[in-house]
Amino acid sequence: MALTAGMAQPALAQDAAASSGALEQIVVTAEHKPEYEKDVPLAVTSLSGQTLDALSSSGDDIRFLAARVPSLNIESSFGRTYPRFYIRGLGNPDFTYNAQQPVSVVYDDVVVENPILKAFPVFDVQDVEVLRGPQGTLFGRNTPAGVVKVDSVKPNDEYSGFADLSYGNYNTVDFTAAVGGAIVPNKLDFRVSILEERRDDWVHNINPTTAYNKNLEGYTDTAARLQLLFKPSDTLDALLEVDGRSLDGTARVFRANIIQKGTNNLVPGFKVDQVNLDGDNYQNLGTWGTHLTVNNNFGPVTLTSVSAYEHGSIRSRGDIDGGNFSAPAGSPFLTPGPNFFSDETSDSVPGLDQITQELRLSTNGDGRFFNQGGFFYFHEYLRLNSYSYNTDGSTAVSMNQTQGTESFGIFDSATYKLTSNLTLGAGVRFSTDSKDYNVGCFVGCFNPLVPTLHINDSSTTFDLSATYALTPDMNVYGRVATGYLAPALDGRNVEFDGFSGPAPLSVAKAETTTSYEIGLKSSLLDHRANLNLTAYAWNTDNLQLAAVGGSSQGTNLINAKTAIGEGFEAAFEYKPIDALLLTASGSYNFTQIQDSGLEVSQCGACTITNPIDPVTGNVKINGNPLPNAPRWVVSGSARYSIPLNKDNEIYGLTDWSYRGTENFFLYQAKEFKGQALLLGGLRVGYIDHARGFEVAAYVHNILDEVKVTGAIDFDNLTGFVNDPRTYGFELRYKF
Repeated sequence: MALTAGMAQPALAQDAAASSGALEQIVVTAEHKPEYEKDVPLAVTSLSGQTLDALSSSGDDIRFLAARVPSLNIESSFGRTYPRFYIRGLGNPDFTYNAQQPVSVVYDDVVVENPILKAFPVFDVQDVEVLRGPQGTLFGRNTPAGVVKVDSVKPNDEYSGFADLSYGNYNTVDFTAAVGGAIVPNKLDFRVSILEERRDDWVHNINPTTAYNKNLEGYTDTAARLQLLFKPSDTLDALLEVDGRSLDGTARVFRANIIQKGTNNLVPGFKVDQVNLDGDNYQNLGTWGTHLTVNNNFGPVTLTSVSAYEHGSIRSRGDIDGGNFSAPAGSPFLTPGPNFFSDETSDSVPGLDQITQELRLSTNGDGRFFNQGGFFYFHEYLRLNSYSYNTDGSTAVSMNQTQGTESFGIFDSATYKLTSNLTLGAGVRFSTDSKDYNVGCFVGCFNPLVPTLHINDSSTTFDLSATYALTPDMNVYGRVATGYLAPALDGRNVEFDGFSGPAPLSVAKAETTTSYEIGLKSSLLDHRANLNLTAYAWNTDNLQLAAVGGSSQGTNLINAKTAIGEGFEAAFEYKPIDALLLTASGSYNFTQIQDSGLEVSQCGACTITNPIDPVTGNVKINGNPLPNAPRWVVSGSARYSIPLNKDNEIYGLTDWSYRGTENFFLYQAKEFKGQALLLGGLRVGYIDHARGFEVAAYVHNILDEVKVTGAIDFDNLTGFVNDPRTYGFELRYKF
């Protein structure tokens, strides 16, 4: 801190903006109001502009954000429809559609809870903000790990827009366009945004007798957004948004026996473009929603109302053992074990309906005191059908589940500028949550019907913060915050009652997290550099965990007595000369389960490195790290431009991300420890700023790194991998 303080320049903000080559101050809305990022007393990272364009230019879904932000990881065993988020190691690997996550996604001020809603594409957005640590006062529900906040470009009076088309290998097409402006100047504005992403099937199913798809991993993903901004007066505005998405593609492609026994290496001769499956594979998703945001300025205060409705449905079927029961003896694709089931499953959501309503009352002006408080209501009704199949394709198990959820929250948050240098903050939220759950099993189950189960719970969360300005360009802050994750329910294990007798519904108690954080935010070297540093520690009581898979092929919700996490985060941005911009960020995240009596079922074919309970045969997981929680996440980029004249430039941009090793499951096994993954990209382009024209060539995963990024641990060493190298060119026109 002393060294950094010596580098800081005591210049006014307006002088910094005027200085040649100075970095612009980042503005975020992490606390529901526009503020300079350095003044916000929490760890937040904002991505926008060319950074987002470069990272998402080859049709990647929202998982392109993984490892691009300190302490952020995103993975999925469902492909493009079910992202699972982890911040500072906290997340949930549960793969069911009624699972809840400790990371919330907020899209245009609307909390989207179900994973099929969280997967909505990132296009025509102003910025993406990642808020790390509990956000239990101001944001919705289920935010003990943090929030990923996406804000689209809003309508205004200026007629403007763009069209962006890229084409790459695998016949990948990514087209985005938007147009907006005034319908009635100063009264009514609009903006229309569209997205179309396509990729050919590039993974070939070499099973000669399959009756199903011969080629996989292609998709057609279409999304659109319409916004209307009505401004009847200077004190009242209303923004209406309607959006929708349609996806036709394949589910995650699982690959049998691709991990070498006793190691975490891919088997020799592995071919990323081949599988041998005896089951079907498809995925179809549709979502649409609408919301209305109204701001009414009454002078001393502004009342904000956010009303939203979201609907979704999905059909997904995959061959989860990743192999073929009829493959020749000795084939790496052979599915071992008795042919009770084909290990092929199908999940569908015939209907998901979510309704949210938030009211916020906030003070206006730039006085010493700022306050915002309000009310939040959440309602969700989910219908879920699940099927498993025999080896001849007939139905082995047929189940359905319904879950109704209602949640209420009352919150208030205030900041007070005690002195010219010291600002104090405090917030509190009271939340209630109730669920009604029913599971019916009609084919292949011991109990045909399980009665409805009702649970409810409530909690009070809070945060306290202090921000001190060491200089006009350097702040230090401290923050204590708590978070709450509501109880969870699951009934999938009734599928296996025919083997083990009646199994009760699985219930996980509510979890609570307490986080401690200190940080420094600074502008250095005459505003040519920004440096942010954070150190944190958290502990969670009754941590919700999903014991997935194992030789029992079941899934149970469990609670660990305690889990802890600690680490540090750093982000650096530097513009040594006007033509060169460098960025670097990184994090170290240590996590540990602390529960001496906690055990889970072990895998069917892997090499366990944890102690085994000699009585139960289960694995003891006390002391293990959390799954999908790499200790190291590092990213960096460099952009160099060569001006041709005042309006034209040629540029080169390279970006890199590194994610350290991670466990796939709660237990530790040699085969299921994911290797470190280094991904690099390169983009070279020409921009005519005067005419709004850009042409560029790009490559992602430039090293062609292909690693196992997840696994199925039933009875063979089945895994799935990241995409290989992609490349192409892009044309963009902006007006």
